[in-house]
Amino acid sequence: MTTDAFTDPDDASEWVDVRMTDPDAGEWDIDVVVADGRVEYVDLRIQPSLLSGFIDCLVEDVAEERAHEVLRETAARHDIDLDDLATEE
Repeated sequence: MTTDAFTDPDDASEWVDVRMTDPDAGEWDIDVVVADGRVEYVDLRIQPSLLSGFIDCLVEDVAEERAHEVLRETAARHDIDLDDLATEE
């Protein structure tokens, strides 16, 4: 059994780090289920008002083009036309 809470990935360039510094109570809710010494799943719930900042955090650690790809792919899966949103603002 390991005593390390976290280990560095073999290739850190393929990972995006997310850290919330000094969160207020109720901003994040994390649930981890471990079975037979392995993580089965992790649920991360955040307040809806914090979602934009969370997405910012996710894409700021990747190249600009990759960030654009992520946003376009996500919008397409939800039938959101990003061009329409840009003209509404």
